[in-house]
Amino acid sequence: MKSLFACSLLLTLAAAPPAATPDALSDAEKAKIDAALPVKAAVKPKRARKMLILNANVREDGRRPTIEPAMLGGNYALIEMGKRTGAYTAVFTTDVESLRPENLKQYDALCFNNTQGVITKDEGLRQSLLDFVARGKGFVAFHAGGAATFVQYPKYDQFPPFGEMVGGYEDGGHPWSPTDTIRLRVEDPKNPINAVFQGQDFTMQHQVMQFRKGYSRENLHVLLSIDVDKSDYDPKRRRVLPERQVDKDFPMAWIKTYHKGRVFYSVFGHNADINWNETMLKFHLAGIQYALGDLKADATPSARLAAKRK
Repeated sequence: MKSLFACSLLLTLAAAPPAATPDALSDAEKAKIDAALPVKAAVKPKRARKMLILNANVREDGRRPTIEPAMLGGNYALIEMGKRTGAYTAVFTTDVESLRPENLKQYDALCFNNTQGVITKDEGLRQSLLDFVARGKGFVAFHAGGAATFVQYPKYDQFPPFGEMVGGYEDGGHPWSPTDTIRLRVEDPKNPINAVFQGQDFTMQHQVMQFRKGYSRENLHVLLSIDVDKSDYDPKRRRVLPERQVDKDFPMAWIKTYHKGRVFYSVFGHNADINWNETMLKFHLAGIQYALGDLKADATPSARLAAKRK
C-alpha cells in the first residue's frame, strides 16, 4: 500500500492519460498561451507556494468531456503561469488518490481545473478534501471543477458538503451558450482580485451556469456577474430557472471563506480562448494568490455588503 501511495506522489505528466496532459497541446497552442501569460505575480509570495492541480473527469456516458480543449489549455496555462511569475509551483495529476491527507499536507492550495462528475465515492478522500481547506488552505476551481464536480446528472447534489464548500452547484442548464455574448459586471471594483479590470465592465463570449443548490449571496462574495439588462436575455427563449428569473442573479466568479480556508471559483474555463486572454489570466492569477494566502481580499458575503449600503 505504501508503494502504491508513493507512486501517486511521484505521478508525472508522462504517466497521466495522454489526452489529459498539457503535453497534448500543439506547439502553436502553447505559443499562443505563452504570449498571453502574466510576467509577474499580483503580489510577492510570502514564501514558496505549492499548488496541486487535479484533472479528473468521470462522465456517466463514458464520453470525453466537451470542455477538453479548454481543460488541456488550462492545465498548461496554470502550470506555466506559476513558473513564469514565481507565484507558485504547480504539480499536475489525474490521480484522485492524491487527495489523501498524507499527500495534501505539502500543498498550500488545491485546484480542480474542469474536473467533472463523481470523481470519487471514497469517504476518506472526500473528507480529506474538505479538511484540507477547512484547516486553512486554499481551494481553486474553474468551470466544471466547482459547479459540476461530485455531480451525476440529472441529480445535482451527490455530495452537498462539497457544494457548500465551493458555494453552490450548477442546476438547470445553461442560459447562455459558449458562442453567446454576455456583458460582465465588475461587482467589487476595489477588490484587489478585480484590479485588472480597472472598474470597467466588459463583454465576451462564454457559457453561463446558473446556480440553485447551495448557492446564496449570504455565503459568498461575488466578484463578477452578468449584467442581464445589457446582455441578450429572454427567459422565454433561454433556459432560466424560476429563481433566476426573479433575481436575475448569474455570478461568474466569487471568493468565500470555508472555516479557516479560502475559496476562489471562476465559472470561466469552458471556452479555450480564455487561456490566451491576458486580462482573464491576470484575474485568475490574483484569485489563485488569494486562495494561496498571499493576496489579501475582502471576502465579506455580498448580501451583507449590500445591506450595509442601504
